[in-house]
Amino acid sequence: MARPTGSKDRDHDEKRAALLDRIGRHLSASLPAKSSLREIAAAAGVTIPTLVHYFGSREGLVAALMEHQAGQLAARYLAIMGDADAPLAVSIRKLTRIILSDLVDARAVDLHAVGLVEASGSARLGPAYLEHLLEPTLQAVEARLAAHTVRGEVHNADLRVAALCLVSPLLLAALHQNRLGGNHVRHLDLATLADKVSDTFLSAYAT
Repeated sequence: MARPTGSKDRDHDEKRAALLDRIGRHLSASLPAKSSLREIAAAAGVTIPTLVHYFGSREGLVAALMEHQAGQLAARYLAIMGDADAPLAVSIRKLTRIILSDLVDARAVDLHAVGLVEASGSARLGPAYLEHLLEPTLQAVEARLAAHTVRGEVHNADLRVAALCLVSPLLLAALHQNRLGGNHVRHLDLATLADKVSDTFLSAYAT
């Protein structure tokens, strides 16, 4: 008996997730080029109609990829939010190391690299990158800082700006060293940078 039009296979979600995993690896490996839908289909081992079936369009595919990757990072966002019970100086140093470890060791920097290439100048993908990848990290840091503010360890400040002050240099440095070839052009010790970012933040925001 034929499936009703518009119905899904029982394993639709699993197939879709597996496709997105393969596509994510391909797009990361292909940087700085932006692969065509035909190239993406070939790398994923499917046809263009299959991609259209699952995602509708190339933009729809990339937006779905960002949402899928955000789901994979959800546990790490919780880790960033947590552990605010430690004294502020200890907490901030641990926080910068967690973020840097995610970016470099867990290769989250690849997700940001693909997101920035795909999202720049796109009315749909720009907001999708912010919503699914960048903002969750910033908001997790804000939540951790809010706990320290309640305890009187951080002076009354714009926590969004404070979060950007912590995350931005780490993300830029990870991109610089790992995706832009900076490790060969001008090497930077990322652990030393994390300590410096921590010291600068504490000087500016600690009560």
